[in-house]
Amino acid sequence: MIGDSRLGLPRHRVMSLSPSQRPLACRIKPLPSRARLLKTINVSLDARNTSFLLAVEFAPKPKNLHIRNVQILHRQQVQRTIRIYARSVLTGLAVLGILLSPPPAPARQAPAASLMVIAPKQFHADLADFIKHKNHQLPTRLVALEKILKDTPGVDDPARVKQFLYNAWRKNGVRYALLVGDADVFPVRYMVLDRVTPPAFDYAFYPSDLYYGDVARADGSFDDWNGQKEGVHATYFGEVRGEKNKGDPINFDSIHYKPEIAVGRWPVSTVEEVRMMAAKSILHESQTLSQPSAPLPKVAWFGVGGWVDSRPLLEKLAKSLEGRWQSEKRYYKDQHDYGTPAPDHRELLNILNNDPGVGLICHTGHGQDLAWEQCLSVGDIPRMTNINHTPVMVSIGCSTARFATLPPYEPYVDVNGNSHAGSDHKEVFTSPPPPPACYQSGRYNPPGLGEQLLRNGKSGAIAYIGCNTGSQPCALSLLEGFIGALSHQQHPRLGDCWNEAISFYYDNEHLATLKPDAEWYPPSIFFQGMKFMMFGDPTLPMASTLTPSKK
Repeated sequence: MIGDSRLGLPRHRVMSLSPSQRPLACRIKPLPSRARLLKTINVSLDARNTSFLLAVEFAPKPKNLHIRNVQILHRQQVQRTIRIYARSVLTGLAVLGILLSPPPAPARQAPAASLMVIAPKQFHADLADFIKHKNHQLPTRLVALEKILKDTPGVDDPARVKQFLYNAWRKNGVRYALLVGDADVFPVRYMVLDRVTPPAFDYAFYPSDLYYGDVARADGSFDDWNGQKEGVHATYFGEVRGEKNKGDPINFDSIHYKPEIAVGRWPVSTVEEVRMMAAKSILHESQTLSQPSAPLPKVAWFGVGGWVDSRPLLEKLAKSLEGRWQSEKRYYKDQHDYGTPAPDHRELLNILNNDPGVGLICHTGHGQDLAWEQCLSVGDIPRMTNINHTPVMVSIGCSTARFATLPPYEPYVDVNGNSHAGSDHKEVFTSPPPPPACYQSGRYNPPGLGEQLLRNGKSGAIAYIGCNTGSQPCALSLLEGFIGALSHQQHPRLGDCWNEAISFYYDNEHLATLKPDAEWYPPSIFFQGMKFMMFGDPTLPMASTLTPSKK
């Protein structure tokens, strides 16, 4: 029994209605001529709790009960009037009351999106000002790499870092991670491709920071990128097959691929480089956020000849940004002339040094470890004077985000501490090559254009996205996804745009259904996003519309 003190009514028998019974309770019948309104009740219906109690004491003839205008809308806190009618108050129905069940406990709010900065202890003092600055934008925590490696389980250092990030994502709402360190001081995870190269026993290893961002499977469980653990496969992570082994699935380790955490890396090795990157990032972000009424930012498009014709795509992407970004175009000319200046060294330096509105530079064309062919090289860096307006730079070319050796072709140190000359230097592997160690230094840690643009001075770039080895035309989908995020996100951050680019690529290139064929290309399509790197703070605002949080 329950009392209905809210209605000022006596106790009545209580009947709980199941979802299948509710329509019966709300059936509308013709209103009898002698019926009159008994009571009008205003109640608040909570969309999170659509169950209710019906309290009734029936008269001898319950058919005399009529209910009208009982509505439940799937919208929180909607006020609705419930009208209760009866043929006779004295001989018919005693009362009808609708009681809401007790409101549910308030839903636990998800933690605010936060940034996790992981760095070797030796860098912490020089990161203090940067961490203080970031905490004015979003919750930011600095954690020592050494502590993670000591306290977190895992088969090796990359696995321990990934497990730590997974725990931080699941329990504390971490959405961004900045890894502070080049391949010589911060662990690198190498993924594996069955690339047909007999002296290398048909295997190749490539660095992949996507490993640190893709921490969970679709069901939320930890994804270790090591679905196959028999024999040598227990030491090979993120295996992609289909170039040599046509009978295996391309996604041999069944990785999830789509990242939960936006991961960026500062490819730095010394405290001086850390200090410079911290100061450079603080200056860039402070200037971006201090200009809410600045003119529209600009994106510069460099479409260089000799590769696939990317100009129609660049035109499409430029149009998608109209009203949010202005465009500066530098395209090559052939039988089609888009009427733009040439995409050469002079034009790129002119844009960098003399146009403070340019916040993003996108390049499509051939690339090398230290250059964009025809328009940019490390030799141009000393001539860059853009200290107060460093842009984000994105290249869909080969090898421009190089930052670690590429085993087993190049010289490397394996997980057992043994040095290898590599198959490019006449070493022949007669069995699956031992995987590379997660740290590579000295001659095993060659430089790349992207890392040089970040760490070689106060000018250059504030962030860089590119490929650490050969890139194929399908990578244009990554650029399309990145610009798509930039075109619709209200407060775009660098890492959010890149994560969306990876997810867009996965769907647009149909990675879930790719199968090997007679050619080498399907597996290359699959692991394209795995070999692209993002150097820079993933929480960098891409436009001045991103306002800092109040502390």
